[in-house]
Amino acid sequence: MRAARSYLGAGLAVLYAAAFVVAYWLYAQAAGAFMADIWLSLAAIPYILTTAALTGSSDFAAASIGEVLAAAAFCSALAYVAGALLEALLRGAWRLVMRHPRPT
Repeated sequence: MRAARSYLGAGLAVLYAAAFVVAYWLYAQAAGAFMADIWLSLAAIPYILTTAALTGSSDFAAASIGEVLAAAAFCSALAYVAGALLEALLRGAWRLVMRHPRPT
């Protein structure tokens, strides 16, 4: 289960979830105004693009709390996976560099 732990991935997922909280708060402050959901829609771009690719259309609505929660969960999971892959690559590179002795 060691491969499933990633500090970088967890940090990125928490940052993405916090971005969703802030974006939803901004949306709630300006609900009903023109383009009130712009920050929430921008935060949900990976979710919107994925649902559009899988179903042919995406009807993301900031007013639907279920859809916002699904987008937040999906985007946070995606950020975790991206962070875990990056961390694994960096750890592998570090091990490769440290394996070879330094020339003197």
